[in-house]
Amino acid sequence: MSLLHVNARHLGLIGRNAAYHTVRGGAGIMFLLMALVFGLFVAQIILTPVEMMMSSAAREGHPLPTEEVLSQIINIARPIVRWMVGGKLDLQPPSVEDLAKAATSRTNPAQTPLDRWAAFLLDDRPALMSAILLILMFGVPLLVPVLAFNQTSGDIQSRGLRYLLLRTERANIFFGRFLGTVVFSIAVLGFIVAIITSYLNWRLRIYHSGPLWGWSFHGFLALVLTAVPYIALCASISASVSSPFLSLITSSLIIGGVPLFAWLGALKWNAVGLVKLLTPWGVQQHLLHPEASHVAGAAVLCIVYTAVYLLIGRRYFERRDL
Repeated sequence: MSLLHVNARHLGLIGRNAAYHTVRGGAGIMFLLMALVFGLFVAQIILTPVEMMMSSAAREGHPLPTEEVLSQIINIARPIVRWMVGGKLDLQPPSVEDLAKAATSRTNPAQTPLDRWAAFLLDDRPALMSAILLILMFGVPLLVPVLAFNQTSGDIQSRGLRYLLLRTERANIFFGRFLGTVVFSIAVLGFIVAIITSYLNWRLRIYHSGPLWGWSFHGFLALVLTAVPYIALCASISASVSSPFLSLITSSLIIGGVPLFAWLGALKWNAVGLVKLLTPWGVQQHLLHPEASHVAGAAVLCIVYTAVYLLIGRRYFERRDL
């Protein structure tokens, strides 16, 4: 069946039904709870030290200026953030010279690209929100299989799609289920980012509202672009197997196992690290890059990954015995 035969009205009907079923189904509720717990847990880990530092200083009668609190947190977080964007992990306390270099990293050509990237996230943007977004971008792909593993495999197993095929084409079913899953994931991710940003804005009051909400919206779009390729990958796997449980296991192993295998293999042979290109794992963090060209390139690559996974999945789905 050609993509030219995809019916927009059928896509909308099937997508809305899939999103509604996801909301009511166990997978959707489980994803919502796991994503909410993970997001709030990450926020607590990042924000609790800041709150404790401020409250402790206030109890002693010497409240710390906001700038000093942020400076201390940023100095601790800088090597970790640098590692998360692709550098080597170095937990040694920064020296006075390192701090001076970091303060002038944007104008110092001697700084490495990773140093400038870390400085952009920590100095030029709300640092606490940047740290939370980075961790979420690594965790969200691991949660996606819980939501997206059963887009079509359950109906393939029960032969329930035979009745639906009397009224629409296979491509409409496949892409409609995918779109419904994407809509639900966008709602959940938006809800989590809004909660964390609201707490930062109205509880801690460390950053100005405009830059904070603007960076949070950028991070929300980055999280969506991170999740969509993995949802497409799960759609492809779901269309190729007849068991929801097998689809869940396979999706989880591929999404979590490919980057782990690439990282472990690269310790012995650098060429093995290229295996991570099978998924967007090495691309997604560039959605938070300081240069617009990197952000645009990463967004395009995420869309390309999505298109490739969907085309592979549609090919399997078109040829299956339903």
